[in-house]
Amino acid sequence: MLRRMVEPIADVADLRRHLQWAVEVEHSTIPPYEYATWSVVDPDSASATSLKYVVREEMLHLALAANILTAVGGSPRFTGDAVPRYPQPMPHHDPEQPLILHLAPASVDLVRSVFLRIEQPEEPGAQPEADRYETLAQFYEAIVDGLIRLGDEALTGDTGRQVTTGYAGHGGGALFAVTDLDSALLAIEEIVEQGEGTHTSAIAPVGFHQALVPNLKLQPFGFEGAPEAAHYWRFLDIVEDRMPLGDVHPMRIDPSSSDLPEGELRDLARLFDACYSLQLDVMERVWRVGDESPLIDGAMVPLMHLAEKPVALALLREPWPGGSREVAGPPFAWAPMQLEDMRVLARRLGAMFDLGPTVETLDQVAAIIAAAP
Repeated sequence: MLRRMVEPIADVADLRRHLQWAVEVEHSTIPPYEYATWSVVDPDSASATSLKYVVREEMLHLALAANILTAVGGSPRFTGDAVPRYPQPMPHHDPEQPLILHLAPASVDLVRSVFLRIEQPEEPGAQPEADRYETLAQFYEAIVDGLIRLGDEALTGDTGRQVTTGYAGHGGGALFAVTDLDSALLAIEEIVEQGEGTHTSAIAPVGFHQALVPNLKLQPFGFEGAPEAAHYWRFLDIVEDRMPLGDVHPMRIDPSSSDLPEGELRDLARLFDACYSLQLDVMERVWRVGDESPLIDGAMVPLMHLAEKPVALALLREPWPGGSREVAGPPFAWAPMQLEDMRVLARRLGAMFDLGPTVETLDQVAAIIAAAP
C-alpha cells in the first residue's frame, strides 16, 4: 500500500509542535503500562519488576522530550487536551494500521497486540515520518532531521527551565539538560534505544546520523551502568514465556468514574483522577521554573508515589459492581478538583478504604503549593 508523504519539519514553530506531540506520545504510553503493572498480583515478580522499569523509563522519556521542547523555546503542556483519553488511538500513528491504547490488566495478548507494537523497532532503511508514523523511531528521526537542519540557532530556550532532578532511576537512563544540538540528539537516542532497541539486538543503540554526529557514542543505560533490555525485548520475554506474568487482578478495562453508581467507589475513582490531574498541573508549573521549583520534591513526586498509587491499589481491591467478577481500577482521566475538596474527600474515604499516606501527602502538597511562587 502506498503511504501518503508527510512534509518534513519546516521551521522552529513546526519543531515545537512536533516536540509537543512527542510529549503527548510518551505520556499516552505511561497509564497503560502502569495499569498493567499494578494488575500483576506479585509486585516483586520478575515480570512486574520489568514492567515497572518500563514505566519509570517512559516517565524519563517524557521528561527528556519536555526538556528538548523547552530548549527550542517551547513550554510543555501536560493538562487539558494534552491528556490522553482511553481508549484512544496511539497519537499520530499510521491510521492505516490503527493501534488502540487501552487501560487493561496485563496479559500475553495485550503485550503482544499492543505493547510490542508501541515499541516496534524500525526496519533497516525506513524513512523519517513526521506524522502518520509506522514506528516511534521514524517519528523521532523526523525530529532529528529538523533539529539538524535548523541547527543550534533553534535552541533559544531558557535552559534554567529544564528539569534534571526527580527521576528515581531503578530502570535505567539519565535525565539531563539539553543545551545544544549534540545533547538534543543524545536525548532522542536515549529515548529510542531504551524503547525499541533494534531487530537484532536488545541493547544495541539505534544510531541516528552517525556520519553527521560521530561524537555521539551511547553507553548502556541500565541501572548503575549495566546493560539492560530495551522495552521491546522486555515485552518479548513476556510474550515468549521467558518471563511469565503469573496471577493477575481482573481489573476493569478502560474504567470510568461515570460508569459507577453514586457512592464511595465512584468517589474513590474521582479521587484518583483528581490526584492524577493535580500531578499534571504541577508538572506544567515545574517546567516553567526548572530544578529550583520546590514542587518537584514537595508535590510532583509525592503525588505520584504517595497519593495516586495508594488510591489505585485501593481501587483494585474493590469489586466492580454488577457481578462481572472484575475489580475496579484507576481511570487516569483529566478531572481537576479543588485541592481543598480533594483533602476533604480523601479524609472521608480514608475512613472506609486503606489509602496509605494519601491524606498526609495531600496536606503536605497543599502547604507546598501555597508557598510556591
